[in-house]
Amino acid sequence: MEGAERAVSKLDLPHKVTDFLTSSWGIVNLHPPQFEAMPSVLGGSNTLLAIPTASGKSLVAYIGIMKRILVDDPGSKAVYIVPLKALASEKFDDLSELCAAVGLSVGLGIGDASAEAKKIEECDVLVCTSEKLDSLMRNRSELMANVSIVVADEFHLMNDATRGPTLEINLTRLRHLRPKAQIIALSATVGNCQDLATWLDATLVLSDWRPVALEYSTFHDMHLEPRLVQSSAMSSDGDALQPPRDLEGPKSHPTWVVVNDTIDQEGQVLVFVGTRRSAQSEALKLSKRVLKRLTKEDPDRVKRLAAFADRLEGGQQTAMAERLATAIRGGFAFHHAGLTHGQRKAIEGAFKDGLLVGLAATPTLAAGVNLPARRVLVRDLKRWDDGMSRPLPVMEVRQMLGRAGRPKYDAFGEAWVLCKGTDGWAIADDVSRRYFFGPVESISSKLSSEPALRTHLLAAIAAGGFRHRGELGEFFQATFLGASVSPTYLKEQLDRMLDWLVAERFIRRVGVDDDYVARKADSSAASSSEEDWDDELPIWASIAKSTGGVDFQAPQSLTTQRQPRNESAFTKASLGFTQATDLAHVGGWDQPTGVDHHGMVYEATMMGERITQMYLDPLSASQLRTGLRRAVRRLVRQNRPVTEFSLLQLATTTPDFNALWAKNSDMEVNSLLWLKTNTIEEELLTDITLEERLLGYVKSAWMLEKWIEEETLREIETDLDVSPGDVNHRVDLMGWLLAAARQVLLTDDVFSEDHLAEIDQLSSMIDVLRQRIRHGCKPDLLNLVNIKHVGRARAREMSKIELRTPRDVLAMSRKQRSDLLALRGWGPVLLQNILTEVEKVVEKENKATHRTSPPRVHEDDVPLSGERQSDD
Repeated sequence: MEGAERAVSKLDLPHKVTDFLTSSWGIVNLHPPQFEAMPSVLGGSNTLLAIPTASGKSLVAYIGIMKRILVDDPGSKAVYIVPLKALASEKFDDLSELCAAVGLSVGLGIGDASAEAKKIEECDVLVCTSEKLDSLMRNRSELMANVSIVVADEFHLMNDATRGPTLEINLTRLRHLRPKAQIIALSATVGNCQDLATWLDATLVLSDWRPVALEYSTFHDMHLEPRLVQSSAMSSDGDALQPPRDLEGPKSHPTWVVVNDTIDQEGQVLVFVGTRRSAQSEALKLSKRVLKRLTKEDPDRVKRLAAFADRLEGGQQTAMAERLATAIRGGFAFHHAGLTHGQRKAIEGAFKDGLLVGLAATPTLAAGVNLPARRVLVRDLKRWDDGMSRPLPVMEVRQMLGRAGRPKYDAFGEAWVLCKGTDGWAIADDVSRRYFFGPVESISSKLSSEPALRTHLLAAIAAGGFRHRGELGEFFQATFLGASVSPTYLKEQLDRMLDWLVAERFIRRVGVDDDYVARKADSSAASSSEEDWDDELPIWASIAKSTGGVDFQAPQSLTTQRQPRNESAFTKASLGFTQATDLAHVGGWDQPTGVDHHGMVYEATMMGERITQMYLDPLSASQLRTGLRRAVRRLVRQNRPVTEFSLLQLATTTPDFNALWAKNSDMEVNSLLWLKTNTIEEELLTDITLEERLLGYVKSAWMLEKWIEEETLREIETDLDVSPGDVNHRVDLMGWLLAAARQVLLTDDVFSEDHLAEIDQLSSMIDVLRQRIRHGCKPDLLNLVNIKHVGRARAREMSKIELRTPRDVLAMSRKQRSDLLALRGWGPVLLQNILTEVEKVVEKENKATHRTSPPRVHEDDVPLSGERQSDD
């Protein structure tokens, strides 16, 4: 009977939804926590669902979306926010299946393709990353006008210093733009769930129920000690611990002992380690042992593993790819961010298909795609962070352990922690108390960090529609930061950052809006219980106001026009002396700190607006602007060089770029990096005094220089010890930063018209460099690499037989065609596809030339010398 009550068919949803869930996805009954969430979700209330991994949080969100946009508010739009691109693709696939069955469309917003734009505008359900949603609300806020439901997946990552502030701002802004929109937050269990639910005005659904029982155990000195069972309570013995047992195998390699035992039970295992290097070394050691066993017991699987390794993307291009292929042949791969996207996807697919016995992974895998296994072993409980080895947070370890147990496949999951040390029993007890039975950390807002606050404060002014100091205060008071700190602290942080933005000329103070002040005063009088956000007068003025003979005069109401810089619009007190505010230039930049009025109006400068549009950290923009001004002056004076390396190194110093670290060997005198740094010192546009940081920036720029000089990934890996995935990541970042740098250069207004030629020269240099970064090629290949199916390697092969432009390709001779087809990797189908694309490119060029060419003047229409114009 209990199961019947939780039947999907009884939900208040259209039949086409319930029929799809039961027939296509095989979901007949809801899990208990899912069922508990239904009244709130189906009733349209905000809901915070905090339940373990693999307990079906996503299904609750899908049901809420269907109810909202099919029943409650037909024709409206849903937004599904995820923290990672990989997770976005996974949810997009799920929702595409569901929505196709009910006649809805799904869009994907992860910033990877220009073709996204149309789908984002027309779709009924938008799946996107927090960063993409933030960008959309800055530049196309009208797309949010019809949003009726918002889902925030992996909500606990609001605790992440990088992604958290953007998610927090997104939810705050959506609640401001669409106050009636329903919010469903999906989270792991955290220490302050109720505080988060209160902030969202949400119903809290909190449960530790799991569809597959999870047994937590410590493993030390070959002894396995079960400590806790987190179960579904579906059977009477659901909470019974398995008896302790000792495993057999080499004490010098406990990880292999765990993997070997997993193979005995025909399962799969995820081994979490602390570093990328550890993931690789552990996987290679385990794969050797696994291969020996599989060769004897399952030779067919060994053949399939070898075939998979041969198909691996870039399998022979880098040493890391070769190591990965070697590990795969043994049935045990490694997984971390240094791999390419294609390699990670292939490994995940092979693991899900059961081909791989296990993975050695860094903790980032636990926050990524859904990849459960029978058993999880956390080998490393510490991580090097901020100069010292620190224990991992309980929340992070629970996320890793929660990957154990595959629904529909395993009766229970096994979550093991390897305990290292001389006193294994004592360490195991400490680990159990902390990570199994101890409290999970609370989530704290990371919005108060300087990079987050300056970025989102500028965006609120430039694109968020907030102009008054009071409005800004109220908006940030509505964030989780505002709910967590005192109003005084928040006000001080905002004022300090506003002063910086004004000093950098990204925003300007226009003056005090007396109409706004009057409206706020009336509102405050009408609701005396409402706490005043910002004192209208400083303390000295409050005292003076009660003094006899003091007269406070109200100025004229502020107009929407920009005020002259020498015109004051502040409230004045006649005290017989000049106010400090009278010394400032209203509408200017030099407002003293701490005298802001809540009626003060701010507006973004053109530079501030452009920074927001480019999704750039204001500090990055400031550093780029300073360096680019130096570059222009050098070009004008011709006293020092401005090179491509100058521009690359400038961009690497910005906070938006993830610079490489200089290793100990790099910092030795006469190391290759040390020598490189000394040879390019005259080219640098920055002032970096700390040697370690300078070497890291030069190393980053050098890596990118090698990339655009067409060095292979293997050569870059060998020379600089940089993984292919790290190269790809930084190539993407540099392409974006160079595009932003060009906009900063063209928006900057400090130079006179006499210097436009140098500005144009620098702009062209940046644009060519950006294209080279994108394609990884020398300048002579830029005409070819933009053609579909032609990368830098094929373009270089074409250039060697004198094919350098699209028109050259169309006019290629029979010999040139034969020469291409004789090369490895070329074939008739590929060549025909390239020719088809070239025809499109040439046709487009012809149309553009025709539109821009001046009309042809017939020779006979040119007047003769002395010929007069007719009066008719």
